[in-house]
Amino acid sequence: MKIKTKFIFALILLVLLPATFTVSVTSNFLSENLNFIHFFDTYFDIFNNFSKISTEFENYVAPYSETPEFFLSDTFRRDAKEQFSSSFLIVEVAENGNVLFTTYSEDLSDATFIENWFYEQLAPDLPNEHYSLKHHHLERLNGGSIDVRLKIDSTRLELAYQAFERVFFLLYGAFNLILLAFLIAWISNPIKHSIQKLTFTTNEIRKGNLNAELSYNENDDFEELALSIESMRQSLKRSVEKQKLLESEKKELIANISHDLRTPITSIRGYVQGLKDGVARTEATQKEYLDIIESKTYMIESLVNDLSEFTGYDTNSIKLNKQVIDLRSFLFDCVDELESDVTKFGGQLYLHYIIKDTMIDVDPEKLMRVFINLIENAVKYRSEKPIEIVILANRDDDGVFINISDNGIGVPEADLDRIFDRFYRSDKSRNLDVGGNGIGLSICKEIIEAHGGKISATGNDINGLTISIRLKAYEDIENVPVEHKKNKSWREKYGKNSDHRR
Repeated sequence: MKIKTKFIFALILLVLLPATFTVSVTSNFLSENLNFIHFFDTYFDIFNNFSKISTEFENYVAPYSETPEFFLSDTFRRDAKEQFSSSFLIVEVAENGNVLFTTYSEDLSDATFIENWFYEQLAPDLPNEHYSLKHHHLERLNGGSIDVRLKIDSTRLELAYQAFERVFFLLYGAFNLILLAFLIAWISNPIKHSIQKLTFTTNEIRKGNLNAELSYNENDDFEELALSIESMRQSLKRSVEKQKLLESEKKELIANISHDLRTPITSIRGYVQGLKDGVARTEATQKEYLDIIESKTYMIESLVNDLSEFTGYDTNSIKLNKQVIDLRSFLFDCVDELESDVTKFGGQLYLHYIIKDTMIDVDPEKLMRVFINLIENAVKYRSEKPIEIVILANRDDDGVFINISDNGIGVPEADLDRIFDRFYRSDKSRNLDVGGNGIGLSICKEIIEAHGGKISATGNDINGLTISIRLKAYEDIENVPVEHKKNKSWREKYGKNSDHRR
């Protein structure tokens, strides 16, 4: 329950329950239930039955008004004590002004301990006064008179009132303290319990225990805070796990590159030494040695570029400089840029653009990086047949999709879902002639996903590999500047550096 709701309930209870208690007490509750103080019973009986007592005494006395001697008899005395006398009511009979009989007694032998304690504490400060409730003056035949009185002992009545007042306020205070303590416990205990759970989890997180899951089932004001803490814990856990994975990947990359660098460096050293020692005596042999050294330096350059590229993308926080560009112009630029990389191996790069001019909102530099990686990957994993790479662009209701298909050695179907993982290589033998450290495709995936797109891989009918890229089309064509709509090179429009090599 929400704390605000509890406070509202508590306020209502603090108003209603004390009022109910007061009504119960003042409506003869004590006279019926607090038997340990007899004063209460008689006190309420006097005031609640004032007319009844007076009438009963009047009816008792009336039949004997002609025979006043009856009031001097033992029968009357017995009836007076049994029916009308109490701690507060006194029956008194006087003859010719002299009191012959009274039910008053200073002895409170039938009083309880609490009544005696109140009497001892309060009675000395109260006046000893009796007031007549009923008075019958009867004339005797012999000329004398008899007075029969029903009196109220005002001293004891005041004592009963003060005792009632003190006990009432004592009980009222105790009731309110108990009620307040209950309400405070009702409100504070869940809060304390919630804070303890939150404190325990935050302390565990502070200690580095990110597996301390916060299981919070309370429907109160701390629920949102608990959800935030749990979300923070999960985010921290993912961040730490990602950091550990990144550190592991870095170590693996450095180990792989260190391993891969030994072979070309050893070869270069050997051929350089051969040249120095004059082993290559003919011009043809020297050229052969130099060609091998050159190829090995390209291999080293590729490994260093892999390391540099990984460093540039290892934080997975790719910053995009998006611009609205014409997709067709961009793809033609890609072909112009990369065609030489394919033709130098005797291959062909084709572009099939089968849709109308379409604008896309992308970072051209980053997207060009994707195409460079994909074409280089297709060249690396070529088969013995002449290379054929086809770029196909089309559009559907979900946006534009671009397929890059090759006729290379392909990827086993079981590995298709893993080729975008960092450092994954289907070539388990680490053949340096192929090169690479398995990060090119992972970088492609990060760039495409940063654009809100998707990238996937499938096999094709010619045993090669098809990479599918899906991007959103830029629909607000009316607000695209006119110069962006012209079929111009995106480099011309945005003044980009044409060098996209690593």
